[in-house]
Amino acid sequence: MSNEVSNVLKNLQGGQSPFMGRFTHNLDPKKRLTVPSVWRNQVGESGSLYLMPGLGRACLMLLPEPAMQRFLENMQSLQLSDPDQMDLMLTVASESDHLGFDAQGRIRVKDEHMAYAGLTGEVILAGAFNHIELWNPENWEQRRSSAPNLANAAKALKL
Repeated sequence: MSNEVSNVLKNLQGGQSPFMGRFTHNLDPKKRLTVPSVWRNQVGESGSLYLMPGLGRACLMLLPEPAMQRFLENMQSLQLSDPDQMDLMLTVASESDHLGFDAQGRIRVKDEHMAYAGLTGEVILAGAFNHIELWNPENWEQRRSSAPNLANAAKALKL
């Protein structure tokens, strides 16, 4: 990737290197998942990620601290007097988790989160610039087949 593209992406991320690429890993017998070392290095000193269910999608999202901070800043604009917005905050917070890496760079995703995303053995880890998504391979293929092609995406982004 050119330095120019890398700098643009870093600015979009608030200075954080973007998560890019795709990996396939298997859950180990204790249901731990290894996060690729290149991505662990990008997480930085915190050595942890925030986990959230995919919003309207059958996947899980792993957010580093800077992305979670931006998400929380957006959540602060919600009105405490609005029951729907309070339900949104409660749902997102109660269904999320804070995960640390073990010495081998693995995370342990709770069973309820794995069930939400249909994760059982093989897991697709997909970079999504400011976060990582965890996908069941079948759900990943369904998403890919129904996703807009790159030309349409670039047009929508006015690239």
